[in-house]
Amino acid sequence: MDVSVYDEIVSFIGNFKGLSKNCSKKLEELFPSINSDTLYSILCNEYQRKMRRIYGKTQNNRDYFWKLFWENIDREKPGMLVKIAEEHEIPPCLIAKLILQKYYEGEADEENLDKEPATKLYLYLKNTSLISDGQLAQEIFLCTVYDSLYSPLADIMKKSLGQQYEIRLQKEATQRGLVFRDEESLRKYGYDKTPDLKLEAPVAVDGFIVNWVESKALFADEDIHKDYMKSQYLSYWNSFF
Repeated sequence: MDVSVYDEIVSFIGNFKGLSKNCSKKLEELFPSINSDTLYSILCNEYQRKMRRIYGKTQNNRDYFWKLFWENIDREKPGMLVKIAEEHEIPPCLIAKLILQKYYEGEADEENLDKEPATKLYLYLKNTSLISDGQLAQEIFLCTVYDSLYSPLADIMKKSLGQQYEIRLQKEATQRGLVFRDEESLRKYGYDKTPDLKLEAPVAVDGFIVNWVESKALFADEDIHKDYMKSQYLSYWNSFF
């Protein structure tokens, strides 16, 4: 992708006001020649960076969001939490988690119980029928519907896309006559960090010797490549060169 086009996409995302779901649709309209998966991946990257920047502020505002929600819930149509998320440019499911934390902290204090762990909160997002308050359950459900980045469904889709690309990689490597070991096979030998494919016989590509292949079902800019270099690639280099 041309750097100027990438910069234009990032600039649009940074200036967009509203839900990521709507931003994604607008990106597809503005950049029809760019694959929708690529646009979605860039959108995810930019939102993750933004959320890291404002995480502390968002956590500190939990009581404010809680008060705003319960003061207006009976005066507004269903979707109050989604509205709050849109107005404050925070993914709906992150707002939902803050409200759930506050809600179950109150119940725990009343009954002298431990606070709900993060894994339990995620379970409530996946199955809102488990939430004891029906009105809150409806609001949390709507958050999962309108959040294209952090909802349980979005997580499943990302994982599924990654698996599809791994299968595609293995299929294409086999079609080209390459002999390799996959991650499962390598882990049997005690490796904790493994590439998607370790070639049994290295191949030359554009003058470079390739010993292993790692696939990512996402768009990576320079910073992301640097992160993966530290967290994965250098380990592969030392183990499988």
